[in-house]
Amino acid sequence: MVDHAPGARRFLRGQRGSLSVEAAYVLPVVIAAAMMFMELANIGLTINMGASALERAVQQFRQDGAAGMQDGGAIESLVRTRMVAASHNYLDDENIATVEVERFASLDAMGGGAEDETQAAALTNVPAWRIEVDVRKDFITPLPRLLGVDSGAFRYRYQQVLAYLPQRNQESQP
Repeated sequence: MVDHAPGARRFLRGQRGSLSVEAAYVLPVVIAAAMMFMELANIGLTINMGASALERAVQQFRQDGAAGMQDGGAIESLVRTRMVAASHNYLDDENIATVEVERFASLDAMGGGAEDETQAAALTNVPAWRIEVDVRKDFITPLPRLLGVDSGAFRYRYQQVLAYLPQRNQESQP
């Protein structure tokens, strides 16, 4: 009887070697794909959380009324603190890079359009604000730095318009 064991062992050693080489090529690709998925999930979560936090902050301003919206600096700090509170501690004060509040006399003045005389009287006392917020959030993996991204964080800009529309008169409704 002939023993084929030495040849079989040599064949298995060759298979183990090729499997190690294939794993060495495939494993970094799998790790990079997992890091890319985590970064995209982090970016998506930050965008959605920031949008809902800003919407909640604007809703609180609507409840406060137009009288509470007179001082621009106070509005900026209130937007910042209300967004931090509404984001369930996902965003902190350092993540909110800038808050800009621009006040307009009316919605029409904000749009830059010519005022219609029939609507001008109704809209002259209705102020409007444009609120812009920049959120800066750090990347959670080293992948962006490995790919040559200049910054260690991404930025996203939100914009909301806050206006108090006049109430309709009961007489003007048919």
